[in-house]
Order: sequence, then structure tokens, then C-alpha cells
Amino acid sequence: MQQPIRILFVDDEERILRSLALQFRRQFEVLTEVNPLRVLQRLQEQPVDIIVSDQRMPQMSGSQLLAQVQERHPQTLRILLTGYSDLDAAVEALNSGGIFRYLTKPWDQVAMAQTLQQAARLVEARRTCAVLEQPPQPDSLQQPILLLLDSDGETREMTRQLCEQTGIRMQTANDLPSAVQLLNQQTPDILVSDIQLAGQDLRPLLMGLAQAHPRLLSIIVTPFQDTQVLLKLINQAQIFRYLPKPVRRGMLERALRTAAQQSQRWQHSPAQAVPREAEAPMDAEEQSRIGNLLGMLGRLRQRLIA
Repeated sequence: MQQPIRILFVDDEERILRSLALQFRRQFEVLTEVNPLRVLQRLQEQPVDIIVSDQRMPQMSGSQLLAQVQERHPQTLRILLTGYSDLDAAVEALNSGGIFRYLTKPWDQVAMAQTLQQAARLVEARRTCAVLEQPPQPDSLQQPILLLLDSDGETREMTRQLCEQTGIRMQTANDLPSAVQLLNQQTPDILVSDIQLAGQDLRPLLMGLAQAHPRLLSIIVTPFQDTQVLLKLINQAQIFRYLPKPVRRGMLERALRTAAQQSQRWQHSPAQAVPREAEAPMDAEEQSRIGNLLGMLGRLRQRLIA
């Protein structure tokens, strides 16, 4: 008998937990917890596949909780649920908690169900493709490849210096056509990108790459701080980190080192299912633009599925 998907909902309001349990108990094994301080102990005793945490709780914020879950139970997919369009919470949850999705309250039942079904598919794929982790073999590892899409001279020079220090091979593109050309020539492991390049909106590219190349770790560096745009990028582009400009060297160095380590872990287990799946955009125009870009990235996609 197949092991059921186990989900833990964390919220300090019991009525919300009852509502969530009622909605999903038929599809999943549902656990609930009203006190985030008890969550880590429960996970030690009873591991879960997916955790959905509210952001605003009196004992501990959801982003703080998910950061600890990420550190101690990295296989657990993490979803943040909040009633506030809080940029700081979203960034903290992304950068520290490695969240799979960010959902707002009051939640849309269909959207919540779709998100949990996506997460469940990833859990099942990981179970199916599970392989024994092999000890690191440094001599067999390839240097991660980084593609930089940013016209800011300071960011370019800082990234170049850090790539030299961390053993990452760096490529740069000055505009969208050049980026597409490079992507079709060689598959990068890490992307460092602003939201715009040479006056062109890069968001459709970021969303398209998330669909075509789920192992690509995108680090967004931008002065642009529109909360809704960043939330969409978390869900629809599966961005790995967000760093506001002007970029602090220490933050970028940590992001690059973490991305390089994750890339090399995937090199150890190339058959391992990647726990990432971009949410499809609802807007028809966005879907069309992403579809056009995916067509332009044909050679990249062929390499990835070969």
C-alpha cells in the first residue's frame, strides 16, 4: 500500500486549522499544530512531507519556523500562508526558509488545492526516484556555470570577483537575445539576474526557465520592490534568492556559495527528483510570452530531456 502524503498545517487560529483539515483530510494524512514552538519536536517524532505555516503567529513567525525546518528537515516542502502582502516576510521566507510557495489569506480553495497537489506530486516523484546518496567525489564534480543578466557595473564586477573566489564559471549577456543564445549553447546551473536588462522585461524569461529548467537556481538582484511582482516570481519563477540593490557583498557571496553547493549535490544524484515546480501564470498574455520564449529555448530543452 502506498504511503499517504503527510501534511502539517501550523496556525495559531484553531478555526483555520479545522477548516484546512476538513478540506484536505480525504486526500492527505493531515496533522495540525497551533503552537509553532512544538513543531520541530513533532517533526523529529513524526516526519511530514509538506508543511504549511501561517506567517503571523505570536510565538514565532512562519518564515522563522520554515527556516528552522529547512535546516533540520530539508526534505520537507515548505509553504508560507499569510494574510499580509508583506515583502519582508516573503523575502525572509525565500532566503532563509527556501519556500516552495507563498499563498495569501483568505486562501482560494482551488489555488490551495492545486498547490498541495503539485507539492504531493513532487513528493511522490522523489519517492519513486529515490537513490542512495553517494559520498562526495570532488574530482568528478564540474564547476557550476553562472549566467549573469545585469547591466549594472558594480554588480557585474562583484559577481565576477566572487565567482573567481568560489570556483564558478561566469558568462554574461547584455540583452535578451544574447541571453537566449547563451542558454541554447550551454546549460547554466545558476542565474544572477535583474528583472530588466537593456530596457527589456526579463520576467517572462525567468518564468519560462523555471518551467524548462527546474534545476536552474535563479538569484534576483534588483532595486525593484513591488511586492506582488516578487511574490509572483517566488511562485511562478521558483527564484532561489532575492537580493535588493545595492547588493551587499556578503549576501551575494552567501547566495552564490549556497547555490553552488546545491548544484553540486544534484551532480551527485542526477536521477534525483528535484522538489521544484513553477506555478503556471493565469494571464493569457503572460502565457503567450512565456510560450514564445520556450520556443526560442528549444535547444536548451532538448539538452535537458536528452
